[in-house]
Amino acid sequence: MSVCVIILTLIMMGAAIDVMHFEERRARVQNVMDSAALAAADLDQERSPKEVVEDYLTVAGLEDALSEVTVTQAANSRTVSVTGASEQKTVFMRMSGVDLLGAGYKAIADERVANVEISLALDVSGSMRWNNRMERTRTAAKAFLDKVVAEDSYGVTTLNVIPFAGGVNPGDKLFDHVLGKRPIIPEEETSEESGEDFFDAWPQAISNFVMYFDTDGDQIYDVAHKIEDFPEDAPRDADEFFRGAVAYVMSRDSRLVEASQFLGASIKGGSEREFTYYQVSGDNNGPLSDIGPTLNKGKIPGETYFHPDIDFESWATSYPETEAASESQYVNMPSSCLEIYDAEFSTTALPQSGDYIPHFHYWPIDTETMDWGWCPGEDTSVQYYQHDIEALSEFIDNMRMHDGTGLHYAMKYALALLDPANRDSVNYLISEGLIDSRFADRPIDWQDPETEKYVVLMTDGTTTEQYRPVDPQAAINGEVTLQDQGEDSYYMLSEQSANVDYLMQQCDLAKEHGVTVFTVAFETSTAAAADMRACASSVSHAFHVTGDELYSAFDMIARQINNLRLIQ
Repeated sequence: MSVCVIILTLIMMGAAIDVMHFEERRARVQNVMDSAALAAADLDQERSPKEVVEDYLTVAGLEDALSEVTVTQAANSRTVSVTGASEQKTVFMRMSGVDLLGAGYKAIADERVANVEISLALDVSGSMRWNNRMERTRTAAKAFLDKVVAEDSYGVTTLNVIPFAGGVNPGDKLFDHVLGKRPIIPEEETSEESGEDFFDAWPQAISNFVMYFDTDGDQIYDVAHKIEDFPEDAPRDADEFFRGAVAYVMSRDSRLVEASQFLGASIKGGSEREFTYYQVSGDNNGPLSDIGPTLNKGKIPGETYFHPDIDFESWATSYPETEAASESQYVNMPSSCLEIYDAEFSTTALPQSGDYIPHFHYWPIDTETMDWGWCPGEDTSVQYYQHDIEALSEFIDNMRMHDGTGLHYAMKYALALLDPANRDSVNYLISEGLIDSRFADRPIDWQDPETEKYVVLMTDGTTTEQYRPVDPQAAINGEVTLQDQGEDSYYMLSEQSANVDYLMQQCDLAKEHGVTVFTVAFETSTAAAADMRACASSVSHAFHVTGDELYSAFDMIARQINNLRLIQ
């Protein structure tokens, strides 16, 4: 009996050892197959899914366990199914007649692009010029686009790009839709020569001359042409040459056919006065400066010509005379930012006030890298429901830096553009040709099971105070910072602490509606990073980075949005 018990015990112990080795191998094979299926299902994977699976198992020495690889490919998804089987010889269990232990394996991985709506808010405040932050942001943001707006996701993934400085420019179309009102040129006492002279003599040699034109009849520029390479001895009073300049550029742009399309021009040159805008169409203050655009650097919505190539006197005979002054003549505002008041931050609606943010600059400006204005210009306005990577990349490359940091304004627009209650505004932008008609049903309903909504909010600073000029229509606001004008020239619309509260209200609303919020604090203070962490959906959704870490942060966010997941 003792011998029988010992033999039985040895068989049981041996069986346990065989099962242990078998389970170890089974777990190893299953893990390798799971990893192989995940890698093969990645929509970014350029190799054949079957080759990827085979390589995974070969490297692991388990190629004999693979039976079949099945791939189901659709326009916006890929499913990879891996099946296999393996057998292992027993050592002890064969004494009881069991020579082999076998197991079957199955791994299914799926990456699919569900309906995805993303709002990407990018800081273009003046501090972004330091430590190469703006260039790093451009590179990181474009890499992000390449990952989340893939070619096979067309029609299911949309992206809003929201540049922000002190405010957010929704663009002139949405500004008009919300009934934002442009300021009317103030009636001022004019001289007898005001009908002939529009420019005062420039105190230094002129560097460049930019002319602004309106092609859609809204009295706001949408085309600008520049003339550069003025010689030192060229006239410094633009009244002597602007007619020839305007006639010349109009002859080269088929969109420009009527006198009323020419609105005015800006001059840049020297350090005494760096840039100034002068209204011409409907001007009623003579050669005094006016509020208007000063796109004398960076990319302009038009062409650049050169002074030596133009015979100004000859072309002046073809100059189309402008319209007389009119009481309804609006200021040629260089941007279209809407005011957002306290109560609006408790909702997810688009701005409703209809009041405009005046054109001004508060802090000192670096004219080589920044454009004038608390509100970004039309060239740095919101890009809606885009899927054209090339166009978006070009836009990001050409974003201009401005004054202030209105994080709460950025978050307001980012969330509103995900709110299904704002479909009417989206449909309006579709009718204006700014959004593809296939997105007429966007934004999709909150909590839709087949839709994911994301906000990615990136900044290098903290929410600043909101300042405003006492006289919003004064032309000096387009040339002299409010600080340099003196304390009597401006007031504080809202304090920093209140603006942080408004930001948090919007962040909380996003979470309540199931929107995933990622935040990126780029070379900010500890306090600013804490605000961004509080705004994010969780600590793991918040990034506090420096230098080239920004690229990794955007890459990790893109990968989470793409959400490769094992489904069996």
